[in-house]
Amino acid sequence: MSKFLTILTPTFNRSKLLIDCYVSLKNQTLKDFEWIIIDDGSIDDTKAIVAELMSKNEIDIKYFYKENGGKHTALNEGVKHAQGKLSLILDSDDRLTPDAVGSINNYYKKYKEQKEIGSISFLRCYSDGKIIGDTFNESEIISTYIDLIMNKGTKGDKSEVFVTDILRKYPFPVYKNERFIGEHVAWVRIARKYKTLYINKPIYITEYLEGGLTKSGRRLRINCPLGGMESSKETIDKNFNWRVRIKSMMLYICYGFFAKKKLNWMSKNSKQYLLFWSTLPAGIMLYHYWNVKYNN
Repeated sequence: MSKFLTILTPTFNRSKLLIDCYVSLKNQTLKDFEWIIIDDGSIDDTKAIVAELMSKNEIDIKYFYKENGGKHTALNEGVKHAQGKLSLILDSDDRLTPDAVGSINNYYKKYKEQKEIGSISFLRCYSDGKIIGDTFNESEIISTYIDLIMNKGTKGDKSEVFVTDILRKYPFPVYKNERFIGEHVAWVRIARKYKTLYINKPIYITEYLEGGLTKSGRRLRINCPLGGMESSKETIDKNFNWRVRIKSMMLYICYGFFAKKKLNWMSKNSKQYLLFWSTLPAGIMLYHYWNVKYNN
């Protein structure tokens, strides 16, 4: 039977952390969800740990194994199997608050007739309850990722819940031999067509671990420059304010040099010729700075 919510967890060599993740799901006040674990080529005992958790038969768990390709490829695979009306991405080293699924359900029921809403976004917090980044100005806001997060500069990771059919329509771009692309490239594409309901309530508990994607930082990104270019290119058009456009173009140029692309090709590909050439000196400086800092 299909569930109300699919919880997608991509994982790579994080077997022990999955247990805490599991406990937070087992303790949900509303159990109308499936937990899909996408093993992105782990070589530890992830498969055995998941089998043990599944044998308890306490929550609905589905496990899929794939060759290592990065979190974005694992999410692309996971959403193919999702049966929930909505899908939430839960990293393997994070947890949900006990009322998370119930809160998602309540807000979905309240706004489900508004078909322009394609996602719900909640706050994240640390285990001590401290909110990560900025809170929203109101308890409930209907806006878009482009307007509220990008253009207004709202800081901090949030917990996004998407209509599953919409998430399937916007898979993460995949480049050969690149194992990372920022999730925001898909969020922006969705925001061009759908709105988001922003809720001023934390449902997601995060601890940034050494070796995690967040703390891997810039070195990971410059080793995946084609994805960096595509992600940056997504935010250089006139839907974005000048602060966002200039920063994104600098990043686009910088990643372009790491990808060994020629200037004329980068300019044409950007489709923002004036912005490209006027930002080029800053992009070159950024490239040389990062090249020295991270590659030497």
